[in-house]
Amino acid sequence: MLNRQPLFRMRTLLHAVLAVAACGGATGAWAQAGVPATGGTLYVQRTAGVPIVGQPGVSCQDCHGFAGTFRDLRFAGLNEAAIRARIQAAINGNAGMVMGAYSAWTPQQISDVAAHLFVAITPPPPPPFAPLPTPSAAPSPVMFSSTAVGATSATIAVLLTNSATTAITLGNPYVVPATGQVGDFRTATVPAGQTACLNSFVLQPGTSCSFAAQFVPTATGSRTATWNVNFVGNVPTREVTLQGTASGAGTSSAPTSSANAPLNAGAGALGWLNLLGLLALLGVSGKRRR
Repeated sequence: MLNRQPLFRMRTLLHAVLAVAACGGATGAWAQAGVPATGGTLYVQRTAGVPIVGQPGVSCQDCHGFAGTFRDLRFAGLNEAAIRARIQAAINGNAGMVMGAYSAWTPQQISDVAAHLFVAITPPPPPPFAPLPTPSAAPSPVMFSSTAVGATSATIAVLLTNSATTAITLGNPYVVPATGQVGDFRTATVPAGQTACLNSFVLQPGTSCSFAAQFVPTATGSRTATWNVNFVGNVPTREVTLQGTASGAGTSSAPTSSANAPLNAGAGALGWLNLLGLLALLGVSGKRRR
């Protein structure tokens, strides 16, 4: 008759083994500790069973980004074993309808990826993009000829030229009055034969477009304003200065001094009287000759 104590011990050991197998299953309960370097290679390796447009497959990094960033987002505070369990659960559940393709991974490979995620360093944020050169503007400043208050000057076109090696997109709106006597200047129709700038217009490298302005002064004297030409992205604003001189409306050379007016008027009246007297004298003289 067998001793019950050894049987009890054997049964307990068997139950423990079955429990570990049930919890781990294919999760790698028997896998060795993960190797981060190997897991790093697996993390960026594309898997043929997960095709994407234009690629033979997709990698973990293609979907989740850099390992450290992914770890901080999805597995923050978890140890290697917990990360491994999460990965296995995603594979078993075919998360995202793509994780099932990784069922070919061995328990050791899953452990390696988990180890890589656990020790991965979060990359620093990328440096800001260097600003692109702002398109040039010509002429600048825009100089208008003398214009009477209430009148409208001739149209002057301003040419924007993209000297960058990449396309630049104009803002929406692309030109905005900024400072100065902005009410004394207005946009106008671009002269025929020139490409007109428009909101969201794309300037290809080396190409140009034009916008036009007119001077419509509301007061006499020197008038000036600035317009800002805006662009999309990391392209600094181009500032354009507009200048003009306004003369008085209806200006003439007639005397304006009230002190001189009576003298001029009197001289004019005296001249007419002298002329009438001379004509009368000539008339009388003519009658006597007859």
